[in-house]
Amino acid sequence: MNINPKQETRGDDMFNFTTTQGLETRTMAENRRLLEKIGPYSTVREYHKGEKVIISGDDAASLYYVDEGVVEVSYTSHSTKVIVALIGPGEFFGEIGFFDGMSRVRDIHATKKTVVRVWGQENVKRMREEDPDTYAEFLMQTAKSVCRKFRRVLEEREPLKAYAASLSTGRRQFYNVIAPVPDDLYDMEIWKEVHAEVEEFKAKMYDLANAVQIVPYDNIPEKYFTRCNEVIEKFNDKLERLDKTLEEGRLKEYLLGYVFKEIFPYFMRSRFAQRTYFKPKGYAGDFLMMEAIYRNIPDGDGNLGLMIDAYCLQCPPAKAVRGRRRMLAQLLERYSEPLIGQGKRVHIMNLACGSNRELFDFLKRCPDTSKIEAICMDADQDALKYTNKEVNIFPHEATIKLMKDNVVKWSLGRVRHEFGKQDIIYSAGLTDYLDERLFIALLNRIYDFLNPGGITIICNFAARYPHKAWVDQLLQWKLIYRDEEDMRKLFAKSKFGDEVELFTEEEGITVFAVARRGKEAV
Repeated sequence: MNINPKQETRGDDMFNFTTTQGLETRTMAENRRLLEKIGPYSTVREYHKGEKVIISGDDAASLYYVDEGVVEVSYTSHSTKVIVALIGPGEFFGEIGFFDGMSRVRDIHATKKTVVRVWGQENVKRMREEDPDTYAEFLMQTAKSVCRKFRRVLEEREPLKAYAASLSTGRRQFYNVIAPVPDDLYDMEIWKEVHAEVEEFKAKMYDLANAVQIVPYDNIPEKYFTRCNEVIEKFNDKLERLDKTLEEGRLKEYLLGYVFKEIFPYFMRSRFAQRTYFKPKGYAGDFLMMEAIYRNIPDGDGNLGLMIDAYCLQCPPAKAVRGRRRMLAQLLERYSEPLIGQGKRVHIMNLACGSNRELFDFLKRCPDTSKIEAICMDADQDALKYTNKEVNIFPHEATIKLMKDNVVKWSLGRVRHEFGKQDIIYSAGLTDYLDERLFIALLNRIYDFLNPGGITIICNFAARYPHKAWVDQLLQWKLIYRDEEDMRKLFAKSKFGDEVELFTEEEGITVFAVARRGKEAV
């Protein structure tokens, strides 16, 4: 035996909780002080909602500053408009193109009536000649702005890796380190028991594979699915007992490593298990994993792989994911209906949005979609493209903005966007990956962006489903489980306080927390 888990770690100081807000405030103040000096060298332009400020490919002859309103920075990829920034009052933009003279690479439009100050090359040249000190301060401030943006680009060169690393469960665990086996391992009763169970499981799966190898792939008799489920269920029962019985330590690592090595070839025939373990986007619960669960159509290598995949798709966690989608759509309908009835627009934000299925399920039933404006944020550009091409495919009048950014960094104030106040902010599958610090930071950020009386909906898996060890230890789908009391305590530590409604979907696995920003808030 030479298998032992190794953990890749990340620095816990990746995100600084104390300096971000201060840096943001200081930068805005510096910009406003500078504006008093350089304002006379600018011209003022007004833009109406939707009007272009800059279009990709335009000559870069000017520098801009938002006096009032908001501008939206976006690009188009494979017919999908992806928003990368919402810039509000007190911020400059267009610095890099202004200095290097290259054509613009982003589209920028006003999202509402917006007033922008513009500095052309001739005006800046006049500033340099008339007031060299102000010109030097202008260069210093714009250089700082360029550096901040450059640092962000460096951080996001591989945005999905950066996002996966920012999650509290971002430490990926693999059984790939050679280590000596304790001399007495093979004499231990627990080893003999585990070895016997593994061999029995392998023998039964071998027999099952032989029985179905000549059966057509799309016409496997139900009795074989039942038999496959029984074999896996029995094995998972024993794995669960093993996980709960053994204390954390080297012995547990060896035994689970052995189990993993021996059954890996069987479970990896399942597309579900394969994607969960290998995490091609850096984390298990990516949008394609969710889409596979939603489709609920088994797929795998050969008939045995198909049957194992069918088991995975019918396990309690997968059912809970489908139930979560249904309940979220119902909740969006419940909390939007009163506002629509009053003739108001409903502003919704979906954090770590994935494919946004529940949002569009809600829109299909919404009596007046023209009142809905939704911002859908995800670090995965492919998820946003998928939403546009595969989900947003039926007629409606809602305004849907697809935004690419790291929600964790946003929650910590590392990135700033002028979203405006929202009526509903929800997240379906993010907080299962966040530790207490990040969870509370997210709640506080959500609170700040809600209208008085606005609602947040947060979902988190609870550790009360059978065969959790199979998901945690073998598939390596690591989550931070929280029950209702855990959720209440976290909300109590946030700006929301402990006034939170808690309930679950029909499987009883996903805990829903619904809280409201007080109407007295300003």
